[in-house]
Amino acid sequence: MNTWKLLNRTKVYSSRFVNVYEDKVELPNGKILDDFTVVEKPSIVMIVATDQDNNVLILNEYKHGAGAILKTLPAGHKKATESPIEAAKREITEETGYTGGDFEDLGILFDYPSKDIHKVYVVRAKDIVLTTAPQHEDTETISFEVVSAKELKQQILDRHWQASSAIAALAISGILA
Repeated sequence: MNTWKLLNRTKVYSSRFVNVYEDKVELPNGKILDDFTVVEKPSIVMIVATDQDNNVLILNEYKHGAGAILKTLPAGHKKATESPIEAAKREITEETGYTGGDFEDLGILFDYPSKDIHKVYVVRAKDIVLTTAPQHEDTETISFEVVSAKELKQQILDRHWQASSAIAALAISGILA
């Protein structure tokens, strides 16, 4: 399969939350596109976590882009120097106060791979324990709860979940099987 060839990339906007690029690319058929927009957000880690009773830790978090409180999973920025597991341990503790357990790197998801180059690293955590108070950032409005896998499946079937990356992370974790 032939792929696109990147001829030039120009940064047209930059902030701490996003970079926007205008790419000049050559398509496999030889056609040149000189205005293909690509967005880069910081890569994140997303954690599918269960407690010692195999209940799933879920968040209810305000998401400004959606303008709503959404059901989702613990997640946050992955620093370039961190492994996905290191980032997962840090983020789950900061957002929920849960620690401990066994952590496994499940791989990478892409939210919108045509136009967005950030990665979602998915980590599975088992046997986590609530040990401390959450330490939320100023931009975070979060509450959390633990639910059984059966209740989680019903929430998804009842369309209470709208965050696609969280649903995908749950799917690859095997928790919905």
